[in-house]
Amino acid sequence: MNNYIYLKKYKILQILFIMLTISLSAADITIREINFNGLIRTKEHIALQIVRPVEIGSPFSNETEGIIIQELREAGIFNPEITTEVIIQENEAFIEVFLKDRWTLIPIPIFSFSQNGAWKAGVLGIESNLLGYYKTLGVGLFIGSEGWSLLSFFSDNIFLGTDLKFGSSITLGLNEITDENVQEETIRNYQVDETGFGMSLEYPFSEEFSLKGGGRYDRSVLRPESAVQTGIPDMQSAGLFNEIIWKDLYYGIPYNFGLLAKAEFNWNWGFEDTENYTALKGKVNWSLNPIANHLLVIGAVSGWSRDNPVQQQFRLGGEPGSLVLPVRRIAADEYSASSAAYNVPLWFFPGGTLSIKGFYEVGYYKSDIVERTLFHGPGTGLEIFIDNLAIPAIQMNIAWNLETGRYQFSAGVGMGGGD
Repeated sequence: MNNYIYLKKYKILQILFIMLTISLSAADITIREINFNGLIRTKEHIALQIVRPVEIGSPFSNETEGIIIQELREAGIFNPEITTEVIIQENEAFIEVFLKDRWTLIPIPIFSFSQNGAWKAGVLGIESNLLGYYKTLGVGLFIGSEGWSLLSFFSDNIFLGTDLKFGSSITLGLNEITDENVQEETIRNYQVDETGFGMSLEYPFSEEFSLKGGGRYDRSVLRPESAVQTGIPDMQSAGLFNEIIWKDLYYGIPYNFGLLAKAEFNWNWGFEDTENYTALKGKVNWSLNPIANHLLVIGAVSGWSRDNPVQQQFRLGGEPGSLVLPVRRIAADEYSASSAAYNVPLWFFPGGTLSIKGFYEVGYYKSDIVERTLFHGPGTGLEIFIDNLAIPAIQMNIAWNLETGRYQFSAGVGMGGGD
């Protein structure tokens, strides 16, 4: 009996020793190679920078393959169908990544019209993997019944080979700005010559938390007849902004799940007759996976400003939280809204997904000429996710404002989903 107990204890100790030896060996596994199979345009050293914190020479763990796939999906320039294989030899890991470059040069035609006869047409061209270096360049030209505008922007997600993200933008144009109320009645209309440019840098302190800062210059000069009719003064300012970002997302197919929160504060110094002004904006999206392949998004947006020039007011409508409002026609000094949306895939077609959603929004806004106004109502929409194109979901929505009984149609790229 004693021998049996002794043998049993000895075997238990043997098993514990073997388990400890295996775990210690696993902890000593080092990544020797990371090879990317399927790259055509993206440079391999750029792909290696994208998948950091996984690097050659770093320890291999059970989470390593998942981190690689998530980092590559987050970049947005690869087909999300990504697989990995690992060979371990003498405590060294050789990782093979199988992926495919997305088509990243996207011309997006833009056309919009309103019930008052105003229209706008143009094209926005975006290259999100410039020369295979994971840099984004965009140029847009728009003309219409209310004027013309030119937009250009550039961003670098691995600025100078570091974790810094750099961004810049330039805008020029002659535009006719129309402010409406929730009944789509014009309450103010003016023409302005606009100039603006800005730059920013974002630094990630961790995988979830990052801080973004930058500066911007804006100038808006009213055409003489508009200045006389409205009494709005010209505007010229320079400012600084800080944005705090918390992003803890799981990148799936087609939806992303997790928490995204942003808070931005702007300080602006006016020139000539423009007063100093400040603005604060916030956004929170919580994306859940209640049932396999389904998406529930609970969101909130808010904005507040003090002494904001008319030309710099927030523009609402056409985005989650304000889809029941006329697209880009609502000017506000202050607003707040919350929304809930539920997405269900209708069709997993070869190379993408067609999804249907239902949503409900409720909020308020006010401006220098509009008292606090409530809006709320339901809506539905379609989203098309295309795996081989480097654009977010293509959106088409219809919403019903129960306060006014009016319907709003909107369409665009990347206006919903988990972000």
